[in-house]
Amino acid sequence: MPCSRKPSKPDEENSYEIDRYLLSERKVWQEAVKLLLLGTGESGKTTIIKQMKIIHINGFSDKEKKEQTVYIRYNLHEAIYTLVYHLDKISPPLVLANEESKPAAAFILELGPDRLDEYTNDFYDNVRILWRDEAIKRIINRSNEFQLIDSASYFLDRIDEISDPNYIPSVQDILHCRMKTVGISKIEFTVPYKGKKINFWMFDVGGQRGERRKWIQVFEGIQAILFLIAASDFDQKLREDEGTNRLAEAFEVFQTMFWSRFLEDSGKIVFLNKQDLLKTKIDNGHKVEDYFPEFKNFVLSEKLGNPNSYYDRAKFFMKNKLHSIASTKPSPETVGLLPGVHVQAERESQALYTHFTIATDTNNIKLVFNDVKDMILTKNLQAVGLI
Repeated sequence: MPCSRKPSKPDEENSYEIDRYLLSERKVWQEAVKLLLLGTGESGKTTIIKQMKIIHINGFSDKEKKEQTVYIRYNLHEAIYTLVYHLDKISPPLVLANEESKPAAAFILELGPDRLDEYTNDFYDNVRILWRDEAIKRIINRSNEFQLIDSASYFLDRIDEISDPNYIPSVQDILHCRMKTVGISKIEFTVPYKGKKINFWMFDVGGQRGERRKWIQVFEGIQAILFLIAASDFDQKLREDEGTNRLAEAFEVFQTMFWSRFLEDSGKIVFLNKQDLLKTKIDNGHKVEDYFPEFKNFVLSEKLGNPNSYYDRAKFFMKNKLHSIASTKPSPETVGLLPGVHVQAERESQALYTHFTIATDTNNIKLVFNDVKDMILTKNLQAVGLI
């Protein structure tokens, strides 16, 4: 029968060090304020992560800025290709106004939609020709009829800077750059609060339908959910499902999140994002009631905004929809469609905090996040009986 070996002194010391390390890691985990960014695709979650880096971690180094060049140039490529490709696909179609635009369009279409290793002067010259064409300007206003990145106009306006061989992206360029989030990413930062420095961990999870099954992996220990909705999506379809309205999908996903038993102890905050793009669409004649007929009968209180302002009515209509969802328990008929929802259990009413945001505006996000930070930390202190 083999004898059990008595632990040697080095073994005991190693075990002690491991236990101490695990204890310290657990303490770090418990003390950190953990925020989870959720929302459907292209709602602005990754832009919020970038803003936290700008506001709380000294921004982007020159090396990090330079690394974004390839993605920004591809955003430019994707934008012009998408616009040219859809000229004759929309109904009624649009025709290029300038004769020189036709060979330029043929050049872009021949390149295809995939990213290139290098963009030549010929590429940039043809993009300039097309961006001067009235048809390309006009199709931008009809981009709800197809899939186009929000930053298309922004990058096309900056083609001279982007085409420079020595181009280094600005902070605004990086904030406007679109990159699909795949999997789960995390950023850590500290914020001052009542003379102390509080550690925050913010998690970003992909928002497309195929990515949402990963959300549950990061639900444990989350103190607050920041749910992003692109308010400007009211007239657009999902990339992954051309038959579904983006904003309607966002409301459904919000309902699932808000009533999920896995998140009942987490604070709920909504950023009704892309307010600048919402206002631009409204100013260009896009109508909310064409997609949400109930908007016609929505009356805005003067205490909240200007009842005669279509934009004010639109943004508060969306806020009202969210608070209605938050105050109406899902019925047994719909619960089967909402995984993670447990309608039979008694649930205390939960507060919902909504903010109108522009994720690319650092000052706006800084002000909003200060309010969010104070709310979360106050809630945490109340939970442990310190206030």
